[in-house]
Amino acid sequence: MTDQELLQAIGQVVEAKIEPIRQDIHALKEDVRALKDDVQVLKDDVQVLKDDVQVLKGEVQALKGNVQELQSNYTQLEAKVDGIRVYIDTDLHRTLGLLLEGQQALWDRFVPHEKFGPLEDRTEVLELTVRRHSQEIRALQFA
Repeated sequence: MTDQELLQAIGQVVEAKIEPIRQDIHALKEDVRALKDDVQVLKDDVQVLKDDVQVLKGEVQALKGNVQELQSNYTQLEAKVDGIRVYIDTDLHRTLGLLLEGQQALWDRFVPHEKFGPLEDRTEVLELTVRRHSQEIRALQFA
């Protein structure tokens, strides 16, 4: 075997040994391309998420503003309700008290029902006496 043949034989052996490595490298390159595509998709998804987070932050800020406004409105409403309570407690109680005093004054003017019985009896006696006297006067006038 000559040197040339020996070199060719070594070249074939080395070529045979390197071919699976080349195939692995080719497969790795394809996998890297696929990974790059996946990474790009992930980057796009992350950007979309960042945009969504920004929108959510804006909405949260708006909601915080609304909550503060509602708290302010609630405080004002609470103050008005307290004012109404004070009005009810003072003015209405005073007015009702005055009405009750006026009503009591009216009741005090009336004669209690228990006192009507003896008055009715006295009135009947007086009526009978007046009738009898009237009859006696008439009888005296004709006599």
